[in-house]
Amino acid sequence: MKRRNIKKIKTDPNSYGDEAKQFPRVTIRPGTNKVHNPRTAMQSRSFSRTNRKALEAQPAQPVNFLRGEITKSQKDICFVVGGGPSLSGFDFSQLNGYDTIAVNKAVEYIQNPTYFITTDYSYFIKATLPIERIRQKCQYTYFIANMTPKYMQYKNGMVMDTRSNMVYRNLYKYSGVIESNQQEGFGSDVKDFRHGSNSGHCGIQLALLAGYKKIYLLGFDLTTNAQTHFHQSYRQQDQESFKKRVGGYAQTLLRSLTEYKGSQQIINLSSQSILNDSPHIKTQSFAEILAEQGEVPARNIAHKGTLQDLIVVGYYTIDTPYEEEAQNLLRSLNKLGINHDISGVNTLGSWQANTRFKANFMLDMLIKWPKHRLLYIDCDAVVHRSPDLFKNYKCDIAVRWQDFRWRKNECLSGTIYMENNERTKRICELWRDINVKEGNASNRMEQWNLDAVITQMKKENPSFTYKNLPPEYTMIFDSMRGMYPNIVPVIEHFQASRRFRKDVND
Repeated sequence: MKRRNIKKIKTDPNSYGDEAKQFPRVTIRPGTNKVHNPRTAMQSRSFSRTNRKALEAQPAQPVNFLRGEITKSQKDICFVVGGGPSLSGFDFSQLNGYDTIAVNKAVEYIQNPTYFITTDYSYFIKATLPIERIRQKCQYTYFIANMTPKYMQYKNGMVMDTRSNMVYRNLYKYSGVIESNQQEGFGSDVKDFRHGSNSGHCGIQLALLAGYKKIYLLGFDLTTNAQTHFHQSYRQQDQESFKKRVGGYAQTLLRSLTEYKGSQQIINLSSQSILNDSPHIKTQSFAEILAEQGEVPARNIAHKGTLQDLIVVGYYTIDTPYEEEAQNLLRSLNKLGINHDISGVNTLGSWQANTRFKANFMLDMLIKWPKHRLLYIDCDAVVHRSPDLFKNYKCDIAVRWQDFRWRKNECLSGTIYMENNERTKRICELWRDINVKEGNASNRMEQWNLDAVITQMKKENPSFTYKNLPPEYTMIFDSMRGMYPNIVPVIEHFQASRRFRKDVND
């Protein structure tokens, strides 16, 4: 029988145009019979993206200046919280239950501020939370339009900076926009709102108009020390600008306090403030205020053998696919009852820039949670089981160093354990500085810089300690699962960057 001729296929499969399909891995969630696929339908969904030009991102919408009076508070006292370095290590949870006015970035540290106030339109270039998230946290949000300079104009419902040819486009998102034409002193109504050329002064003016009998100032240092703010997260250029202007802010506030003749008390609580030298303002300690209110300051008690002083922290970029990935992480943390602080942040324009923000974020979290140990977890991960390893864990920092086929002794920064002390703050500062020096265009990964910083710390500080995390605490869903088939992961990472990096960069 004659054999049939079979034509060989010579076409390169890659020439068909479509890349080979990667089938997502599925897992069974502990305690359920449900199949979990963190990637389901993610590729087909559309997400709005944040424009890199933050100041021009939103379409212009007319705004009207607030003309009515500020609603009078039913409480006698409030705390106006600035950003001075005297608040380094401050436990902001002590403000829970009190009326608070959060000035600029202080809003990110107070659990539920009564008010948010700013007169700095560029603040949201420097901020972590967008105004939409701030409105969710606060009862009232106010933008103070400083109309004193001649280049500031209000036309057709728009606040305009004619010097820079810029329209303030997003003011409609605030609860109210207040026009302010006078710098010094304190006005008696909204029409005479005094701005002092800075947001802290605006916070005091707002407290006076809200009718509080005692107004306590926290973080009003107004000094030119090396450290400008307690959170240490503003850009270097912003810090240098603040140092040049802070002297003028201080003198304006001092003159305003001298001229103030009202019955409401303004009391300084900052031990290293320039206000301490003024005879026109009383200075007390925060502990004294708590004692007056019949409260005992919380003690920093270590919870040995528990996870009560451990908090899981992480961040995701808003309006990107990572926002949905973070929901998987949040659900797993809530199910296990683990303390957490997972934040949504504006994209910095590229995946590389967003990942390099990790050093700044960790430094902020150390300051925000001074009585807690930190466990950082990437937002595209899931916690399957309670991280009991950390109940009696002792070291400054712990990450996973892993050998891969393509790289030996790779430092994995998807899971990071940190004690809350000066050594770990030093690590974050060094890590941040290296990232800034290299720039976001660098091809170096942020975890390589973390590895270099840990090596540096080992040399410069003999008391510094570190550990290598077990693989189950930084389990990469595919590559490491194959290496450790018999290990049940505690924290599993799905490395969403493989799928979404281009989306974020676009």
